[in-house]
Amino acid sequence: MDLLFGTLSLDKHQQNSKRTSPEEDSKLQHSPFDSFKISSTAILDTLNTRSFCPKCTRSMKYFCYWCYQVVGCQRSDVPYLELPIKIDVIKHIKELEGKSTVAHAKIIAPNDVSIYSSLEIPKYENPDRLLLLFPGPDSKTLNEIPRDSFDKLLVVDGTWQQASSLTKFTEELKNIRKVTINPQKTLFWRYQNKSENYLATIEALYYFLKEYYVTYESITDNENSYNGKYDDLLWYYKYFYEFIQSSYRNDKGKKHFTTRHRQGYIKYDE
Repeated sequence: MDLLFGTLSLDKHQQNSKRTSPEEDSKLQHSPFDSFKISSTAILDTLNTRSFCPKCTRSMKYFCYWCYQVVGCQRSDVPYLELPIKIDVIKHIKELEGKSTVAHAKIIAPNDVSIYSSLEIPKYENPDRLLLLFPGPDSKTLNEIPRDSFDKLLVVDGTWQQASSLTKFTEELKNIRKVTINPQKTLFWRYQNKSENYLATIEALYYFLKEYYVTYESITDNENSYNGKYDDLLWYYKYFYEFIQSSYRNDKGKKHFTTRHRQGYIKYDE
């Protein structure tokens, strides 16, 4: 189902000191994230060069998608979330690390998100206590599932074809109860030959947690609706989306976004 907007391209754009930052530009232009309660991403605008990952020493920007380490700034500069459920991400072996958005979740919620290769899926002792986030005719929504019937969420990560193959043919996954979310429109910048309801993995995780809150947590929190509790899961995602929008708006007429993407993806005019 899935980042990075070419880190080399990001480097090149950010060398132009006159360029409006994504956060500044989003204040001038309407952003789909305006109503979200996402912490300021201003620190990311200061990262103009690559830095070494503190763990593997690879030269990276923003974070290391191999080690899931913050790069170029302090961990305290990045939001930290505690999630209401443990999440295991099963990444297809052919999914490129730099294209996957699940690194965002691992960095922002490190104690609750684990990532495994599809060749190293854990042996779950109680598969009946698991949910697999994936759409299908046998999938149920959370309001059809008692909270005390599951302990962990599994998520597959890869292109749509890769993810579908994992859920159908992987012995450890094919019989897991499936949960789905209400239809949402993706904001993902990478082209995919699917409808706009096919989400990036980080988007799917976010909307699952949003529905989780409404279904199970809102009553105990005395809330009538979702309160933005898990919005920071989209912290990196918001930044990259707004960076791309800002870059192409500021360079209108000089560079063009891929024509394969849906028409109007870049919001040149409000």
